[in-house]
Amino acid sequence: MAKLYINKDIAADAERMKYLLTGDDCVSFNDIQTFIDSISEEDNIINVEIHSCGGNCLEGYAIYDALRASGKEISCTVVGTCASMATVILLAAPLERRKSYQHAKFLIHSPFYPQMPKEMTIEKLQKAVDSLKAEQEKILNLYADRTGQSREILEAQMSKDEWFDAEKAIELGFVSSIVPAASASVSKPELNSNLNIESMSKEEKKVTVAQAFHMLGVALGVVKETPEAVGMVITTSTGDELTVEREEGEIQVGDPASPDGEFVLEDGRMVIVVDGVITEIKDPSSNEEDTQALKDRIAELEAENASLKSSAKSETDARIIAAVEKAGGEAWLKKATGSYVPAGRSYTPQTKKDEETKPVSLVERKLEEARDKNKKRYSKKV
Repeated sequence: MAKLYINKDIAADAERMKYLLTGDDCVSFNDIQTFIDSISEEDNIINVEIHSCGGNCLEGYAIYDALRASGKEISCTVVGTCASMATVILLAAPLERRKSYQHAKFLIHSPFYPQMPKEMTIEKLQKAVDSLKAEQEKILNLYADRTGQSREILEAQMSKDEWFDAEKAIELGFVSSIVPAASASVSKPELNSNLNIESMSKEEKKVTVAQAFHMLGVALGVVKETPEAVGMVITTSTGDELTVEREEGEIQVGDPASPDGEFVLEDGRMVIVVDGVITEIKDPSSNEEDTQALKDRIAELEAENASLKSSAKSETDARIIAAVEKAGGEAWLKKATGSYVPAGRSYTPQTKKDEETKPVSLVERKLEEARDKNKKRYSKKV
C-alpha cells in the first residue's frame, strides 16, 4: 500500500516560490503524478490522507483525474480539514472507501475570484459572471455524481459557506463512515512520499530573511543546497546524553555539541566540549596513559608522606634522648622513675553551716536555764 499525504495548499509549480519564501510549501499536480509514477506495478492501493484547505482549481481537478486514472484502488481519509478543492480530491475515491476522523471539518462553497481587476467594463464583468456560473455547474455536477446527493441540497450548502462536521459530511455523501478511536500505535507505511510534513502550522514554519534568500537561491540554482544537520544523541559510559549535530559518520573535532564538559564514551574515547563545540577527542590509549601517570604520582606522594612522618618521629626521639643524657643519663632515669610516688590527695571535710537559731518560747527558756543550774551544781560536787 502506498500512502499519499495531501496536507498543504493546492497550487501550481509556478506559485511554489511564494510559499517557500514564507517558510511553507504546496502540493501540485506534478508532485502527485511523480508520486503515482514511483509506485511499483505490484502495489495496487493508494491510501490518501487529506488535511488541506484547497487552492488552485485547475491543479485540484488535475490531481482528481490523475488519481482516478492511475488504475489503483484509491482510499481517502480526512484527518483534519477538507475544504474547497480538497473536497474534489476526496471524491476521487468511491464512497465506501471515503472516511473521516471524528473531529475533521469540511467546507464547500461557490466559486469566486479572489481579486478582481481594477478596470472592469460591462462586457468583462458579464464574462466573469458567466465563468463563475460555469465553474459552479461543473463542481455541482461532480459533487452530485460522486455523493449521490441532490443538486439543490448541495447548492444550498455551498451558498452557506460554512464549515460542517463529519456527521454532516456523511449526510451529504462526502464520506461513508467515521474512523473509530483506537489505542495509539505506530505503524510504518510501506511507501511514503516527500509530500509528508510533520506539521501544517504556519506559526511553526517562520523563517528568517537570510533563510528566505537562501531558499530563493537554491530554487534559482545559484546556491547549492546544503543538507540539514541532524542531532545525534550519544549515550556516554555513565549514562549521560551528549548531543552532536552531524548528518552522518563519526563525530569530529569542530562539530557543534551540547552540553559542555568532558564525556567518556562507551568505546573509551573522551570527548571534550567547550562553548558548544567539540574541541578534543582523546583515544582510550591516551586515557589509560593519563590514568597510569596519575596512579604513579599518587604512589610517589604517599611514599613522600611516609618519609616525612618517619623523619618527624626520629627527630622527636633524638630530642628526648638528649634531654635524658643531660639530666644524668640512664641512672637518673631509673632513679626518677623508681622513686616516683603520686602525691596523696588532701581532703578537707566541709562543715555544715550552723543552723539558724529558731525562736523559743518562755517556758523553753526557763527549762534551759534550770538545766544549766543543775549542770553547774553537779559539776561542783564532783
